[in-house]
Amino acid sequence: MADVLDQQYQVLLTSSPLQRVGAFALASLAGVPHPDQLTVDLFKSAVDKMTRHLLATAEVAKSADPGGFWLGASYMLWPNSKMNPTARGKQLPDQRRQLIREWRDWRGLPEPAAWPAVPCAYCDRPACKWFGKVDIPLGASVEHRNTTAPGHEGTPLCYSCVASLWAFPYGASLSGGRAAVIHSWDDAFLAPVTRLAVKRTLAKAQALPVKTKAQPLWYARELAVLEAARSYDRRIHSGVELIVLSNSNKEQFLRVQEMGQPIAEWLRSTTTRTDRRAGYRVLVAAQASKTVPGEAFLAKRAFSDPAAVLHRTAAHLLGRVSAEGVLPAEAPGLAPLVYSYCIEVLNMDEKDVARIKDLASRLAALLGQDSRPGPFGGFMRANAKGGDLYGWFRSQSVQWLLKTRPKDMPRTLLPVEDYRLLFDDERAWSHRRLLVFAVMEALVEAGWQPKGSAEELEDIADVAESLVDEETN
Repeated sequence: MADVLDQQYQVLLTSSPLQRVGAFALASLAGVPHPDQLTVDLFKSAVDKMTRHLLATAEVAKSADPGGFWLGASYMLWPNSKMNPTARGKQLPDQRRQLIREWRDWRGLPEPAAWPAVPCAYCDRPACKWFGKVDIPLGASVEHRNTTAPGHEGTPLCYSCVASLWAFPYGASLSGGRAAVIHSWDDAFLAPVTRLAVKRTLAKAQALPVKTKAQPLWYARELAVLEAARSYDRRIHSGVELIVLSNSNKEQFLRVQEMGQPIAEWLRSTTTRTDRRAGYRVLVAAQASKTVPGEAFLAKRAFSDPAAVLHRTAAHLLGRVSAEGVLPAEAPGLAPLVYSYCIEVLNMDEKDVARIKDLASRLAALLGQDSRPGPFGGFMRANAKGGDLYGWFRSQSVQWLLKTRPKDMPRTLLPVEDYRLLFDDERAWSHRRLLVFAVMEALVEAGWQPKGSAEELEDIADVAESLVDEETN
């Protein structure tokens, strides 16, 4: 019997992201790196710590008062629980404490004879009780039993799994009436991310409430995931999920986004590899809009549209040509980032990238024979939406044969294999954007700059905008 009871205090990682985050949060509260290291005593001490945090709200009248952090969070996480009943304003502090202990104290665990004789819905060990919305984020109320199997009075859970669900908010960012959680199936990554979140949540809970006018933070939650990936010091082996939810009675909300493993690992490499660190800030600047900072937009695109990162980078550099009258000198420094992104994130074949770079060298040799911005702008216009890139290549192939060209370059400007990359491949649009970047890089390395009036460069700005899809903030 002692073994059966001890199992209720031993945490197992399950297939539930929230339970997993909560398990690592419990470990952090107990001062150990991994849930596997939670002994029965350490588990109980972590639950006691969470219970003390709730008990401290017994003296608080309103959630906005000092010490009201967990009371405020309870309306979003545990509506209609024993710490926030409708009659709470009429209760004495001692009454509030008594109700919280009844709800959360591990000493109130039912005797095995009173258990429901069904397995835990998460870990398949014996469940100790039926649970519902009060304890399970986005779970059904135990009053609505048409959502459960016949004879089930809610969702059966063991004590360690429900305690993990109680703990998950410590591993989350609680703001704006919602909880945002970073999760990954890579435990080595999840552990430090959750540990940092617990540290921040505890600090926020202890801080005095400050009334300030909120400033708009574009894609702040996505940005937090980007920062977590870039600050990690080991290889990331799995994708990273951003889970945002609310369990309140006013709003049941759940949104799950995933940053794929390739882009998460690539982002990490921008801090660990010296050849990529230098160009990161330039890449970030290229992602910005008039209202959204570049790193925030990079984070957003990492989740929703990874190809847009390449498109925006090419458009940004081209826009600089129009605004400043020169090709950006930092284009070659961006090359390790751009080419690695295409191969590692956009899954372009390394040989295809090499072909595009070779084609860009030929185009740079062709365009570089004329210092006027017209030929350069003509290529960019042909590559834009509505442009006739194929027609441009047909006409320029003749010029390539007639004009002086480097002896080591072939007579054919656009071989069949390159044609397929730009016009027949499923990644043709991204291949063309990469070609735009590669041509600018090759021209900068050759020392070419457009020599013309501001008027001659004006329309390049319009071309730059046409290189990317319309994107709202």
